[in-house]
Amino acid sequence: MNERTLIDPEAFALKFAQTAQTEAIADKDLAIAAKKFLLSYLTAYYLVDDFNAIERTNFKRVDEKKFQDLTFEELLNRVKSLNKY
Repeated sequence: MNERTLIDPEAFALKFAQTAQTEAIADKDLAIAAKKFLLSYLTAYYLVDDFNAIERTNFKRVDEKKFQDLTFEELLNRVKSLNKY
């Protein structure tokens, strides 16, 4: 991935602050909790990004049928082939 990942600091901070209040995170643990929150966010973000990249390459081949034109059996076979990775 060559693109930069930019996170809206205000939106991220607001969501973390709401979570910190809900979970009653102690003041002394806020920095560690924020880092864990950011790590969780970025892990999920890149996992979804990887999934989307795989999905695009597997379901948009020029030489194959479009996703909506696949029969159920063809779709099952396509999913089985994805599970090899």
